Amino acid sequence: MYILQAINIHKNFGSLGVLHGVSLQVQKGEVIAIIGPSGSGKSTLLRCLNHLERIDSGQIEIEGETIAQNNSEGKAVYSSEAKIAQARRKMGMVFQNFNLFPHKSVMQNLIMAPTLVKNMGKAEAEESARLLLAKVGLSQKADNYPFELSGGQQQRVAIARALAMNPDIMCFDEPTSALDPELTGEVLMVMKDLALEDMTMVVVTHEIGFAREVADRVIFMDEGVIMEEGQAEEVLLNPRQERTSAFLSKVLMAR
Repeated sequence: MYILQAINIHKNFGSLGVLHGVSLQVQKGEVIAIIGPSGSGKSTLLRCLNHLERIDSGQIEIEGETIAQNNSEGKAVYSSEAKIAQARRKMGMVFQNFNLFPHKSVMQNLIMAPTLVKNMGKAEAEESARLLLAKVGLSQKADNYPFELSGGQQQRVAIARALAMNPDIMCFDEPTSALDPELTGEVLMVMKDLALEDMTMVVVTHEIGFAREVADRVIFMDEGVIMEEGQAEEVLLNPRQERTSAFLSKVLMAR
């Protein structure tokens, strides 16, 4: 059984088609990197998997539970709001721009969801948060506010905050794209450590080196479809599709 599965999903924004029949299966403990040019549908796919956007047609399953599937008219119908909320809790989400609460300290950012959503006691949530801050190398920053942190530190806090809900799957939407090159490494190191711990991860990224080193599979998207997918080395070093090859050449030339 796949931990996460999307079957033939379509997503439109008004008259603009963004995803055109995308299918994706994720095994437990697998790291999948999704690459492709801007506007190819990568981030929209991730948001659909995490139910931040609703698909127009297709099917989504998490841990064998069907969250969305087509009705007789071929349009996606979702499960109850309670089931959607439950599914979302199984998926941690890390965004490009950190999305921390600016008026709350690092500790307050980390304990908010566990105490409100999981009804965890404050002392237990704080203990868990301290362990997570140690994990991302920020033990000394618990009382700081986001504006007092570098971009790399803010993103590491965002990762710790997502982990505070003890998710089964971690989704990353270009987590280093808003960072200066020298801050990128510290975030990628945390993600590499998670991969070594067998965390299931779906990562939209432009970091080709990271994808090659850490991902089990790489998916190349363009114009709302999956153009190519396979083992990381295979796709990145020996792409079968001319479009994949052209994209990789441009990305590598720009570095």
